[in-house]
Amino acid sequence: MSILIADDDFISRNLLKVMLEKMGYNPIVTEDGIDAWDRYNEKIPQIVISDWMMPKMDGLELCRKIRSITTESYTYVIIVTTKAETHDLIEAFNSGADDYISKPFDPEELKVRIKNSERILELENRHKNFQKILERSRNKLQIVLDGLHEEIAAINRSNLFVSLNKAARTAVGIDYNDLIGKNCFKVNQKLAEPIWGNTIEKLSEKVFKSGLPEFTLDKYKDQNGNLKFKQQSILPINTEDGQVEQVILVSRDVTQEYIKTDEIKKLNEKLKKTTVEVNAKNVKLKTALKQLEETQAQILQSEKMASIGQLAAGVAHEINNPVGFVNSNLRTLGDYRKDLNPLIDKYRHFIKEAKNNSETIKFPPQLAAQLEEIETIENDVDIEYIQEDFGELINDCLDGTERIRKIVLDLKDFAHPGEDKLKDMDINNGLESTLNVVNNELKYKAKIIKKFSSLPIVHCYPQQINQVFMNILVNAAQAIEKSGEITIETEVKEDDVEVRISDTGCGIPKKNLTRIFDPFFTTKDVGKGTGLGMNIVYNIIKKHNGSIAVDSEVGKGTTFTIRLPLTPSSSDE
Repeated sequence: MSILIADDDFISRNLLKVMLEKMGYNPIVTEDGIDAWDRYNEKIPQIVISDWMMPKMDGLELCRKIRSITTESYTYVIIVTTKAETHDLIEAFNSGADDYISKPFDPEELKVRIKNSERILELENRHKNFQKILERSRNKLQIVLDGLHEEIAAINRSNLFVSLNKAARTAVGIDYNDLIGKNCFKVNQKLAEPIWGNTIEKLSEKVFKSGLPEFTLDKYKDQNGNLKFKQQSILPINTEDGQVEQVILVSRDVTQEYIKTDEIKKLNEKLKKTTVEVNAKNVKLKTALKQLEETQAQILQSEKMASIGQLAAGVAHEINNPVGFVNSNLRTLGDYRKDLNPLIDKYRHFIKEAKNNSETIKFPPQLAAQLEEIETIENDVDIEYIQEDFGELINDCLDGTERIRKIVLDLKDFAHPGEDKLKDMDINNGLESTLNVVNNELKYKAKIIKKFSSLPIVHCYPQQINQVFMNILVNAAQAIEKSGEITIETEVKEDDVEVRISDTGCGIPKKNLTRIFDPFFTTKDVGKGTGLGMNIVYNIIKKHNGSIAVDSEVGKGTTFTIRLPLTPSSSDE
């Protein structure tokens, strides 16, 4: 991983260099924007860390120059600046920057941001690889179609050409780029020998409406007056929701089949085979596209969860420090109170004795006035109440810091980035941890009822299982309009651990029950749901060789039943 540093400040530049070298990198160091631009064109580094304010060429101009050229791999740009206003950050990102670090920067923050940039670059490489795979698949399909003798063309609902194979382009006699986007049937009318007869346009409209393929035989005379026959196939290409998106026109000259009756059967069979092959290739292409979309969406979701985990770990770390010294100071304050209370009691006893003996012992007027003043202050501040309440306040504060500490620990365990490996997990503890993390989502909506049984340890990916619990619990809370109950039950059934999460929410209609685990399916309003949450739940449980079932009734609620095997498969290990 090559990293370019651009900073005119000697101290900052060398500090960055030392930090990166300690991380195992060999950075390229430059003193200004022009030098950095020259070295960038020589090396094309994957990461650029640039100061904003530099002579000759500042960091934003360098960023714009980097974005103005096309390179084989993506360059991740981090701007280092003392500016922290919102409009400054917007300006930096509009110039093409991917991230920024505020001066003075912390080594740990630099390390985290470098690691984050590496993950994003890796994601970019994966994306390019997927695009290459898709492009190769399309090219292969085009090669196959170009190898066929049939004229094959794809048109949309406006009868505009989407694609044509080599045979169709040759028959039309017009360049491919000049054909795409043109009306198929208007082009056909201008041909000396039309490929698609007048009936094809009407049949195409029929296919768009019905979604069913149509076949017909065109009979006509060519320019020389010879009788010709063309077998025409109009085939639909459907979207996921069953709508016809495009129509494939397959035109085959079958004159010889009709002239030579002994070859009719053989040629008809070949036509059917060709049609089946085209359909099969279309199905494969659609399947490949769908798989690619699902994979890309899941990669983005995984990356988002990793980023959330990173943020959670950082916030937890930052909270732990002040909570630690507050807790320590409170305990010290409690010890001081224990030491002071006997002294205060002795002092009060002394004042009381002195007051009681004031008649027998003649105190000097000045001392008697001070005793009177002390007694008045005692009565005003209610010293007995303060002594009693002082200890309770300290104990309340200690309880509060202990609760913060527990929430922080649960947050770190729930979403620590990059550490999700096969481990032994107590499912009950995982549920408790997840409930603690999503408490803010649940506490205003539902009463939580826990019916936990004693469970054996399960070998699994703890963070992924916690994510399953989180998605289901958050959905349960969202399904409850005002207030209700969420019941969580655990028990051992045969060789599985079973977890049941039930809510008293609005329920799921029967027509949606079979689709809730499908990718991109959501009943939420546009912009409020990606349709990936339950699909991710399904895939995680499937990955663990477990099962998940849903039972729901509209108006009464929903129950999700998860079963995880106690013994992992060899493939998981």
